[in-house]
Amino acid sequence: MDLEEAKEFKDRCSQCAAVSWGLTDEGKYYCTSCHNVTERSREVINTEAIPNTKIQAINRGLKRKRKLEKGWDWYVCEGFQHILYQQAKALQTLGVGPELKNEVLHNFWKRYLQKSKQAYCKNPVYTSRRKTTVLEDNPSHSDWDSEPELLSDLSCPSFVESGAESQPDVHTQKPFPIIKASQSETASVCSGSLDGVEYSLRKEKGIVKMTVPRTLAFCYLSLLWQRETLTLADLLRFVEEEHIPYINAFQHFPEEMKLYGRDKGIFAIESWPNYEDIYKKIIEVATFLDLPRFPDITEDCYLHPNILCMKYLMEVNLPDEMHDLTCHVVKVTGMGEVDFLTFDPIAKKGKTVKYDVQAVAVIVVVLKLLFLLDDNLEWSLSNIAEKYNEKNEEDKPWFDFRKWYQVMKTAVDEKKQKWEEARAKNGRESTKTI
Repeated sequence: MDLEEAKEFKDRCSQCAAVSWGLTDEGKYYCTSCHNVTERSREVINTEAIPNTKIQAINRGLKRKRKLEKGWDWYVCEGFQHILYQQAKALQTLGVGPELKNEVLHNFWKRYLQKSKQAYCKNPVYTSRRKTTVLEDNPSHSDWDSEPELLSDLSCPSFVESGAESQPDVHTQKPFPIIKASQSETASVCSGSLDGVEYSLRKEKGIVKMTVPRTLAFCYLSLLWQRETLTLADLLRFVEEEHIPYINAFQHFPEEMKLYGRDKGIFAIESWPNYEDIYKKIIEVATFLDLPRFPDITEDCYLHPNILCMKYLMEVNLPDEMHDLTCHVVKVTGMGEVDFLTFDPIAKKGKTVKYDVQAVAVIVVVLKLLFLLDDNLEWSLSNIAEKYNEKNEEDKPWFDFRKWYQVMKTAVDEKKQKWEEARAKNGRESTKTI
């Protein structure tokens, strides 16, 4: 926001005592010095400054409580289906192959709906306790080449996954019927979805409940199955840079899907994803889906530590010669073996490797072998390298750890500063949790 508009606010910052304010996108004051966001908001005198879309959204919400508006009858799982669809489209825009959206993620999602008994099975859980009227059978079924249809409009073809067993009752099942809920259910003031309240209270043992963070687990599992050139850290970085819908992803819902009340608690996310949390959810989801062994991670795969180490060595400007040492460490420790790298959820100790963390760890081990990194040897060796480079300017320079550290620290600090300013400006959580 324009800093000129914040000059009228003269209070001192409660954290750093500075008087230097900016305005977030929500109209709240934030300190441009320490990025502290206050609870004070700038008064809006001219109503023309409020976007028409926000006014309409408020009016729709109030009107909805007074009078039933025409809209789709939808369930919570359909909201997650739309989020997954938008995330898959975003990944495709970033260069991921279309088969991830149309085949892998689509099949994982169908398997989840089947395993959680929400669709593609007899007596779906969200219709078992509700009187419904079957209008007609719809022989058509949804694919993800276009906007995803509501599950109430889907048929239930059997789920076929490579290496996985199909449910026996699906083959003889009739197409999933279109379901019309009663007007009293649709008009509930507690939720815009038909099952928002029930979903919030549901605690069924053995069922992994879908959440917005778990949509990222589905995306990563699909990327891993396809052996795409994206690590978990890459995925979360794209989320934080808002290339992939996550926070307020429900804003991408169709206009006909009314959302309020309990739905906001289900779909609204206010903080960025945590690496360890998403990693645990990946294991959890894969185990629940009972997925077969994933495609092998071989030496020519992007996720192999030898390739990732080379990538990270180049990104942080470390000598190329270190790659031979990283490859040697990978070989000696056995971290490059196919069985070690390949994800197998069915195994007794189902776990996936943190490929990005592992590669960085290998680089740190090599640096420690070379420089000890005891806050003494690396600097003394830097003095030797600096003197050598001054006397032998025409020869190939020796690696100077001190110079590398100073250059990289400056670059990291600048990136961190920009990141914190962006988070403060958006009025969101400014603590990076990766």
